Amino acid sequence: MTRVEAMAALYAIVGLLAVVWTAVFALRGSLVAGCLLYLITAICFGHPFWHQEIGPVPLTLDRLVLLVLVTAYVVQWRLGHTDPKRLDRADWLLLAFTAVLVFSTVRLPWQGGFPGGPETVMRLLIGYVTPVCLYWIARQSRLSEGNVVLVQAMLACLGVYLAVTGLLEVSGQWWAVFPRHIADPTAGIHFGRARGPMVHSVTFGLVLAVCLMAAWLWRGRFGRVGQLAWVALVPLLLAGIYLSYTRSVWMGTALGAMIVLGLTLHGQWRPLVLGSMVAAGLLLALTRMDKLLSFEREYEAQYTRKSVDLRGSFAYVSWQMFLDRPLLGTGFNRFPDAKLPYLADRSTGLELEAIRPYSHHCTFLSILTEAGLVGLVLFLAVLTSWAFAAWRLIADPRAAPWARNQAVLLLGAMGVYAVQGVFHELSYTPIDNSLLFLLAGVTVGLARSGPSVASNSRLQG
Repeated sequence: MTRVEAMAALYAIVGLLAVVWTAVFALRGSLVAGCLLYLITAICFGHPFWHQEIGPVPLTLDRLVLLVLVTAYVVQWRLGHTDPKRLDRADWLLLAFTAVLVFSTVRLPWQGGFPGGPETVMRLLIGYVTPVCLYWIARQSRLSEGNVVLVQAMLACLGVYLAVTGLLEVSGQWWAVFPRHIADPTAGIHFGRARGPMVHSVTFGLVLAVCLMAAWLWRGRFGRVGQLAWVALVPLLLAGIYLSYTRSVWMGTALGAMIVLGLTLHGQWRPLVLGSMVAAGLLLALTRMDKLLSFEREYEAQYTRKSVDLRGSFAYVSWQMFLDRPLLGTGFNRFPDAKLPYLADRSTGLELEAIRPYSHHCTFLSILTEAGLVGLVLFLAVLTSWAFAAWRLIADPRAAPWARNQAVLLLGAMGVYAVQGVFHELSYTPIDNSLLFLLAGVTVGLARSGPSVASNSRLQG
């Protein structure tokens, strides 16, 4: 048998196994586990790991997993194995927001007036449509204690892997780093910081911060020895977050941690821990602010100062663009080209020309300029409705501890996400929004499940 024939036979066997396991998962698999599998694949084995150019949409492993997941949902829905829940305000707001983004994408020509149309569609698919699919599948799944706790367990284990990987990156131990594309300085951005398999320090930090909170909540599933073991891992995860060298990640982690600790600690521990965190933050801000604004990262101290200054230019240009098109904006993904005429404005002392080569640096202003006030109000309403759903679940005395913990995790993740959204555009990868939307789907699904999650137990902490 020649080498070509052997490879063909191997591909055939792999393909056959994939078809068999896809069929098994479609009929019997946990949809929540499938959502987690997609998220972990997107994080660890996404586009930088492997991709194949097939038409306008490159083929990647995470997109194959997503296709299997959607197929499994349709099959299980047809067989009656899902748990359909009545749509509430949060769902209608999300549908309306998605419709606005789709309309904002198609209302302007993709070619001619705006070159590079397929990239616009790709950003819409990976940044918003895919997260909405995860939200819907998780929401409509049969949510039991087992698969909800699985979310916290898998995120906790993922966090340990990411933290160790970050430490290996910064220490230069490339031989121990997996996947191998992490060691490639041409892959992604932020080489020199802890950036993980996402090859992006902001996404790395956001995911690791959520994993840290999931590990804290999951520790309650063990006895005293197990809890101490997981608490001992907290410094490891915090070290990984620090080595991302991203101030917004640090601030988001602090906010998310305060939310989670404030909702899980009881008695005298709550004011003691939260007070200590606030005092430490104020002390750091008063004594080390100059260092934080100019700390050396990526071996260029001036890079940080420049990134801070550019945000004022982004805000000014975004405001002028909003004033010209307040309701519907310039069109989805049109900011890179639509901003160009505004860079000639000499009525301000801001360095507007400096932002010419950059995409937007703020999720909320990006939505405002591209989808207008309608899009931003809907997006904020979606986030607010998720927060209210989580809070209602926490405040419900009938809710089981594991269901309340899931709601606490969502609120903590929203704290981390909100801070990153102020300083970064989070819709250019499938990871950031997918993580938040998945947690929201599980939480909203639990909130709509009613008696199925009822319990008289108190919140674990």
